[in-house]
Amino acid sequence: MCRAGEILEFTELGDSAVPAGRLVFWTPSAPASAWADDPRAPALVHEHHVRAAAARGPRHVDPAWVGVSFGVGRAGPDRVASAFSAWLRGYEHLRSKLVPAPDRCVRRTLPASAVTLRRQDVGVFADGASVRRQIEAFFDRSVSPLGWPQVAFATVEDAAGVTVFAGADHGVVDGYTLAMIPGQIRGRLAGRAEDVPGPTFLDFGAEERSLAHRLPAGPERADHWRTLLRGAHGQTPAFPLPLGAAEAPHTQCSTYRRLLDGPAAARFADASRAGGGTTAAGLLACLALAAAEVAGERHLSVVNLANTRPDRWRTAPGWFVGLHPVRIPAAAGAGFADTIAFAAAELRRHRPGPGSSLPHISRMLRREIHPRFVVSYLDVRRVPGAPPQQEDVMLRSRIHGPAEVYVWLTRSDRGVHLSARFPDTAVARANVGRFVVAAAHAAARVADGHRADAVPMPA
Repeated sequence: MCRAGEILEFTELGDSAVPAGRLVFWTPSAPASAWADDPRAPALVHEHHVRAAAARGPRHVDPAWVGVSFGVGRAGPDRVASAFSAWLRGYEHLRSKLVPAPDRCVRRTLPASAVTLRRQDVGVFADGASVRRQIEAFFDRSVSPLGWPQVAFATVEDAAGVTVFAGADHGVVDGYTLAMIPGQIRGRLAGRAEDVPGPTFLDFGAEERSLAHRLPAGPERADHWRTLLRGAHGQTPAFPLPLGAAEAPHTQCSTYRRLLDGPAAARFADASRAGGGTTAAGLLACLALAAAEVAGERHLSVVNLANTRPDRWRTAPGWFVGLHPVRIPAAAGAGFADTIAFAAAELRRHRPGPGSSLPHISRMLRREIHPRFVVSYLDVRRVPGAPPQQEDVMLRSRIHGPAEVYVWLTRSDRGVHLSARFPDTAVARANVGRFVVAAAHAAARVADGHRADAVPMPA
């Protein structure tokens, strides 16, 4: 059964609990005369994202936004508007857009002073389901890779206070950005004027292209990808069990499970470190053990998503995501110690950095890459700024995709969480469920086998 998520876990808005109450939409706007040409080259992945959307055409309406919901307590509409406006004005890439042209994308940017917010009082709703449908439709029509704005807000006020929903095109935000938003908005509401020093995502595009062009041209960088593709008959790896779905786009479903609570996650981190790896490597090892157990696979083959922010951009919102080929041996009966050694070696060999974006990899291999089985790890304890709170939830739009499975692993103070999306078929629900349960049992065995009297340090 499709289920909603918990703290900063990706879940469909349609699966998420939404309060009843007074609903207000907040849409950024600016006069057409305020836009100015911006010579900065776009990041490769953002340009690819916009050009792909343009190629699908204006009649393509399948949404692909991501977002976050969070409570801010009692706050009047004027304070809310001021906080949203200050936040938008502070990040120039959120007041910029790419306009696709035949051979390139042209960037146009607004000055901070040109951004205003248009408020729409939708009404008071007695049930959360009606509010949820309204917000989902609002983001579907308001947030797009093409045009502007690329981020919008909704608020719901009830007796407990105000809940904020922020939706954004995936081309301008990644998981780390979403995790930073609640703390930044709460800070603005509390009157903390946050300075935003350093380079922005708009500055990153030109530097990324320069760094990518200086990468070694030898074949070893492409060989890892070619090995992964050969193992999947020329495609990217697929989920190790049948999904009951054709390659044509299919409605996607979500699932959620907490793998480890806080103390167990700390023990798991200790065990991973003792095996020569990180928590991320340990979790990949558990996924490999699960694949061996439920599917008899001799390897876990996945496309791994990783944060590629250089240090200078550590606090910058944007879309800093790289793709990395991962292939981890794990025969039936293999132990965690051996498996994490392989996982740690894979992650060390495929460190995130320039040249790992989807368009760069496609150019390097001279073919389009379409990931089918993807794993991502996010440690929200290390996100800059105020830490997420228990009720903060990452959101995504309803998606129609091919036979693909995305798995998000999140480490928080409350433990390790897994959420996934996959085709909404009976076969996929059963097989993804088996895989998730096997991974959870593997992680629990590791944590239970590493009990110690000493207080473990987080990893």
